[in-house]
Amino acid sequence: MDRREPMALLWEISHDLLTELVQIGITHAPFPPPPHLFEGIPVIESAPDTIAQQAITVDVLDKAGFKRIIASYLETERPDYVRRAIDEERALNKYVLETQDILADHFLKERITEWLRAGLDEITPDSDRWFWGMALFTGACILRPSCIQEDGFHLLESIALGRPPGRWQTRVASGPHHLDWNGMESDEETVEIHIDGAIAAAWLLDIVDSVENSPLPEAWWTELVNRSHLYVPLRMGERIEMRFTDAEWSSILIQIIPHLLRIDTSQAEAIVNKILASGGEKERIEIASLAERIVSESIQIGKLIIDASIDEENDAAVIATSALSILAHHDPTAFMARAMKVSQHRNPRVRRRFVDSGLRMAMQIDPIDEKGILVNLIEFNDENSRVRVERFAKEMAQMNPDAGITLVDRLAKIGIEFRLSE
Repeated sequence: MDRREPMALLWEISHDLLTELVQIGITHAPFPPPPHLFEGIPVIESAPDTIAQQAITVDVLDKAGFKRIIASYLETERPDYVRRAIDEERALNKYVLETQDILADHFLKERITEWLRAGLDEITPDSDRWFWGMALFTGACILRPSCIQEDGFHLLESIALGRPPGRWQTRVASGPHHLDWNGMESDEETVEIHIDGAIAAAWLLDIVDSVENSPLPEAWWTELVNRSHLYVPLRMGERIEMRFTDAEWSSILIQIIPHLLRIDTSQAEAIVNKILASGGEKERIEIASLAERIVSESIQIGKLIIDASIDEENDAAVIATSALSILAHHDPTAFMARAMKVSQHRNPRVRRRFVDSGLRMAMQIDPIDEKGILVNLIEFNDENSRVRVERFAKEMAQMNPDAGITLVDRLAKIGIEFRLSE
């Protein structure tokens, strides 16, 4: 096999895709103006067809750039079996043919990045490449989201900040759920948004949000909410309200709740109430799985989720029970009230989960079992957790013999014979 054959085929596929995406992108022209302009020199946007023809022609003429992009990717990403092959050239050709879609996606993403980098250069902005990049980026959002699903947010943020892409512009804000959180406020508020860049980014995000079944909102919305400096300029509050009653967006809304709590608590609470009131079983399980993180951000909303979830008979109750140990650190009284409830739960898996994750904490708070949590667990005996429950009972009796006697007496009154020793 001639080595040029797979590369030539890849070039043809990649260029055809670029052509298609640019032509789709220009249907949304006129584009927002570039953030950086030469003083006194107005930027005149060419006709859509001209923008498309220029971008396509430049791509045709820049085959060296294509080869450089692909060669750089293959140098770092090709698997070891290709490197170790006896005939490495043949193995590489085969790999290129088998991964055409991945390689084409990489090329398209890099081409967008190159053009936007030139368009966002603060010293010598290239307005032509800005429009080519916006056309290609827009087309990718609509027709080929796979090529920008991972790095597209980085490009979007670069546009909003008016900075050339090439690195992550900012970090995700830390919070109580992060191990390295020190309780100090983030310096995110000092990030400067470029007004024209934010308008351009919001314009592009409008298109993304309008595409039916697009994977990009799920990939990008959490990142957007995580960066407080983007929340208002990109109208995220408005976007959330627009999707509030859309069942197809429920999973995305649920995912952003822990992050939204730090920036728009009322909006986060509204989503929680909506899901708990009218969400299906899948959504209620999803929100229950976030209870541990949410408790660290908002005890009140965390309790709301836990209470609604443990009232269920399904997996939501089991999952929410795991969050009780986190609640114990923040509000021991609230924890004990809910521990009492799960110790009597009709679902044995809920009781089992509590024995595994919360019973020791309950015994630390109530070492003589005054509330009768051990009594409940023994009464509603689950064979799978019986050994652990009995061990807790014996530990309690060793530390406080009177409490042990009381436990045996209370169980006897409900017809259960229980021995603390053999």
